[in-house]
Amino acid sequence: MPQLLTKRRQAKSKPGATLKGSKLRYNAAIQQRYMTKLDCLIGLMVEETHKAIASLFDSDTAHNYFDYAEDASVSSQARIVTNKLNKRFADLFALRAKPLAESMVNQTDKDSSKTLHTSLKELSGGLSLRTSIIDNPLRNVITASVAENVALIKSIPSQYMLDVQGAVMRSITTGNGLQDLIPQLDKYADETKNRAKNIALDQTRKVYNNMNRDRMKALGVKRYEWIHSGGSVHPRPLHQEYNGRIFSFDKPPIIDERTGERGIPGQAINCRCTMRPVIEISEGEEYADV
Repeated sequence: MPQLLTKRRQAKSKPGATLKGSKLRYNAAIQQRYMTKLDCLIGLMVEETHKAIASLFDSDTAHNYFDYAEDASVSSQARIVTNKLNKRFADLFALRAKPLAESMVNQTDKDSSKTLHTSLKELSGGLSLRTSIIDNPLRNVITASVAENVALIKSIPSQYMLDVQGAVMRSITTGNGLQDLIPQLDKYADETKNRAKNIALDQTRKVYNNMNRDRMKALGVKRYEWIHSGGSVHPRPLHQEYNGRIFSFDKPPIIDERTGERGIPGQAINCRCTMRPVIEISEGEEYADV
């Protein structure tokens, strides 16, 4: 019998009834804070990279090469400059990654506890439950979430600098110089910022829903209603089909038809779906109301 419905009640819920809590909405403010911090780091990296590349192409060595094609050492200098930039920002992002990840996960943990408490209170008719307890499964979610976000943050400068270095070398090879290189640098900066935005949005949703799942399971809530976001430009037809359906945490549905992966709302990449807790009262069972 679910833990949250084991206390004495004044009235009884009928067998066959389905009790639902309020929708578990992820916190957009937490996403925004995470995204803003990542964007600040990226902005610093992009600014310093553009300045360093501009200085390289404004050097005497570069002028000699592009004007007369006599000095091949500009490519060596370009490698030195981009390698230094790569190391500087790999070190900086590595230094900032864990505090940023821990901050997001801790904020999401508090928000999960708060919103689930409200939802279960509605489901149970006013019963107040402790949702702030962290058991081993939830502790594992916290640890794994921090580790995953640290890895994602640390990957940002390496991909950006790989693209930048390739663009610089191609510019030197073709002899087009800085004028044609600037649009490429702007493109890679925009792509990097968009990737960081997707990381912030996707990861906060994943962490939030995973925490809610483990908290509900610890309290004896075995089922949830799938709620499709309805806000995506390219919605997944499968997830649209799941909207309003009730699933078990022990046997989650397929969330990706290509791979056969099973999971909960928000687990697939860029999935905005969420859920609400559900208690289904079987025939022959009676749960008291508060």
